[in-house]
Amino acid sequence: MKAVVVALLMLAAPAWAADWELNHEGAQRGEVTTYVREVSDSSVKAFKGVVELQTSATSVLAVITAVDTFEEWIFQSQGADRLSIKEKERIHMRFNGIWPVADRDVVLVNTLTQKADGEIHLHSENAEGFKDKQQGFVRIPALDNQFVITPLADGWVRVKFETFVDPGGNVPVWLANLVSTRAPLVTLEGLKEQLEKPRFAQATRGDLPELPGMEGLKL
Repeated sequence: MKAVVVALLMLAAPAWAADWELNHEGAQRGEVTTYVREVSDSSVKAFKGVVELQTSATSVLAVITAVDTFEEWIFQSQGADRLSIKEKERIHMRFNGIWPVADRDVVLVNTLTQKADGEIHLHSENAEGFKDKQQGFVRIPALDNQFVITPLADGWVRVKFETFVDPGGNVPVWLANLVSTRAPLVTLEGLKEQLEKPRFAQATRGDLPELPGMEGLKL
């Protein structure tokens, strides 16, 4: 019985094989710092970006739930569509391929939660059976992504963006890992630019979409 429990815990735990390795360090507060790390049984590295911003958690949440703007700031995004909000939000995302690889797409199910200390988590992972494969796209077989918004004591918030993706198909390892080093920097820099727009800089609770989990948030 003990062996079965240990095996289940191993399956439930992330398949990280190493600690995070610093890739790019922001020179001052407000600049993005990025990391990569090896993943066991995968040639593709996971990546993470962290930035502290003088804004509100509500504004950040408004940006990362506005699917109509994803192509403006998420790395290589062609856009996204919200498919469903029944029980959980499901979205279809499309990404530009980097030569010589084809465009990619993925259907994600999102889970929105808040910890006791106020930290907000938006976790995304593959959803099966909600949209057929699309012509001209290679379906991403595995993606695990998380935005973490942490309110700080001095009117700032910390935003962490952490992802592991198996792009599927025939992708050179050097290209996949180039994405790992560029995606968190480009995405969080894009988030910063979105926060300068009145739609998001002045966002209130009423501007947020009525997604599952949103009603329980304390903002």
